[in-house]
Amino acid sequence: MNAHEDKGFYRRKFPRRALAKKVGVLFDGQYFICNSGEIGEGGMSILSEYALTEGRDLVLSFQIPDGTFVTLRGQIKSVVAKDGLVTHGIAFDQIPLAFKRQIRAFVSARMTSRFQS
Repeated sequence: MNAHEDKGFYRRKFPRRALAKKVGVLFDGQYFICNSGEIGEGGMSILSEYALTEGRDLVLSFQIPDGTFVTLRGQIKSVVAKDGLVTHGIAFDQIPLAFKRQIRAFVSARMTSRFQS
């Protein structure tokens, strides 16, 4: 059995919520803009035309919904190419508690409204 067959491989520590925002990416000395896919306290996904190298570090700049504009370091944990678009799973590195709280509030707002319906 390879690592990807282990169901625990895809388990996340924190829930995520869809997020369609522009994200600035600094990778290997190059800066470009791409779209986000989803976000959680532990990381986010970004969608790009470019395939970045798994395991490498990068810097992301984006606006937390109803929160602060942040610049965070992260590591590329997964790279999946499909239909000309590449989805990168990013794990944040040492995110300040205040930013975690803002992201948690954004993610839980969806959860709360879903259960109140």
